[in-house]
Amino acid sequence: MRAYPMVVLLLPVVAAILVCNYVGQRFEALRHTPVNLLYQTEYDELDSLRIYAFVLTSEAKPTARCDRYEAHILPRGKVLLYVRRDSTRTMPHAGDTLIARTTIRRPKCIGSFDYATYLRRQGTIGTAYIHLNTAMHRIGQPVKPSLRTRLYRRLSAAGLSGDELATTAALTLGYKEDLDPALRQRFQTSGAAHVLAVSGLHTGIIYGLILWLLTLGGRVKPRYENQFGRCTVSLVIIAVMWFYAWLTGMTPSVVRAVLMVTLFESARMFYREAFSVNTIASAAVLILLVRPLDLWSISFQMSFAATTAIVIIARDIEREFHTQKKIHNIGSRILHAIEGTVIVSIAAQLGTLPIGMYTFGQVSNYFLLTNLIVLPLALLLVPCGLATIVLGGSFFGRAVGYLTYGLSWLMNHAVGWIESLPGCVTHVRCSGPMVVLLYAALVMSWLTLHKSLWWLCGVIASLVSFCILFAYA
Repeated sequence: MRAYPMVVLLLPVVAAILVCNYVGQRFEALRHTPVNLLYQTEYDELDSLRIYAFVLTSEAKPTARCDRYEAHILPRGKVLLYVRRDSTRTMPHAGDTLIARTTIRRPKCIGSFDYATYLRRQGTIGTAYIHLNTAMHRIGQPVKPSLRTRLYRRLSAAGLSGDELATTAALTLGYKEDLDPALRQRFQTSGAAHVLAVSGLHTGIIYGLILWLLTLGGRVKPRYENQFGRCTVSLVIIAVMWFYAWLTGMTPSVVRAVLMVTLFESARMFYREAFSVNTIASAAVLILLVRPLDLWSISFQMSFAATTAIVIIARDIEREFHTQKKIHNIGSRILHAIEGTVIVSIAAQLGTLPIGMYTFGQVSNYFLLTNLIVLPLALLLVPCGLATIVLGGSFFGRAVGYLTYGLSWLMNHAVGWIESLPGCVTHVRCSGPMVVLLYAALVMSWLTLHKSLWWLCGVIASLVSFCILFAYA
């Protein structure tokens, strides 16, 4: 354990968050009083008809019959506000203040999903609904659109529209409000949902672009012993990456990726090991200390599970198949890239499979085919999308916009084609204990390869127990 001090530190942090959550739930069950020890989401006026002032903090997100807004009630409190669409009146925008008589409620469970607890972990008090007949007064003027909204409009000005505009905006800006539910479902079913969530892939592309620009395509690099030059380059990279994280919404996945870039560059500045399990654990500790309830975020769980699996499992696979070989020509470069994509995809799938089965209840059977098609397209689409944003509606912007549109169209249709293949997805039911057993089997499999064959008995026992629970689920 001496080699992994941050892993040792991560365990008590996670334990403390779980204990706080358990104590809060027990207190709530005994006293019948809403309690959240990490976010203040108690509100005395729940389930009572009152007049509220809602300050809208986000643009509308269309649902079946309503527009959904994130709003704050005065004097404090975050609420999800649903406003019934009406063609006879102008719908509100971010920055408006709505005075309406309504009721704030905690939502009910959706099947086995405790939606109220989920919202409270996001710092949200509850939901409110404004009906057509509700007296609603709109005061104030809309605030200036956010930077992300203005950049999104530059994509539209360059000629992008429809699903292609929505996909490009999701990949480059993390702007997913305009994604069609059917398109989102196609990405989910084919195993390409991770491409839409700004995470390590996207930040890695941005990192590579920044490094390429700062070093003029690799022609100008600070010498290894030139610490001032190395520190200058690293500080610029860190600053730009955190700006990109802020621009894309500071989701757990992008914060994790940018934190790892920060730790990586900081280690390079002081000539230390840059990328390891300790780096991942350090990023997790820092995130949980600032935002403890991210522990229950599916984005946080999937992101760290995938990254840890890539660091541990992918290295073993590379070592086994001797993929770290010299590259002499274009053919070997392409083969090496395909080989690397397959290895990383298998490792990430192994790391996230239990969580995906538990959360989504399905497994994408063609994830390798999906990644071999979608990842190269994403590597081209993200730089082209960023160039389109920079150039906007100019002549060159529209020229790059047509290329971006074509790449996005190709990605959307590739995902749709994979979804149409027979047996694309397998639906499964996985409980919490089954997730624990699968991860125990993975850990003991690694120990079997690296420590002792006796761990194979634990692997067999875990898998047999999983099969028994699966048969009676």
